[in-house]
Amino acid sequence: MSALLHRLLHRKPAAPTTLRMNVCPPDVIPKSESLWSATLRWLVGGNVEVVPALRTPLERARSEFVAAMAGLAESDHHGLLKRATHARSLRELWHLRSELYTLIARRVGQPEADARLARVNQHFPTRAQRTSTPAPEIADVN
Repeated sequence: MSALLHRLLHRKPAAPTTLRMNVCPPDVIPKSESLWSATLRWLVGGNVEVVPALRTPLERARSEFVAAMAGLAESDHHGLLKRATHARSLRELWHLRSELYTLIARRVGQPEADARLARVNQHFPTRAQRTSTPAPEIADVN
């Protein structure tokens, strides 16, 4: 019995393996469009419906943001849809995510808000961060 108690008291803690992804704000100065993309956009006359791959990251994020608000237009008392539609940068859109989450969670539910926001978050940079720090090693004393 004392050997079991000794092993339980002096065992080494497991290394933390849980990683959490943090969604980071985009750069203040976005990367410029490649010459190839700019030429293709010019050739199709700016009509991104012809070639969807020509949509800018802002346009893709904006359309995902608007899609996440599906069925919530009547609940949008603070003009979130209008502000998202007229966002001038990814960074501006990034700052609207918390309002989007709150609106969805209150009207539809938290699981749905998590799912919709996950689709919006894919348009922003991420960085992995450990959720806990490793515990110091405890030496076995025999």
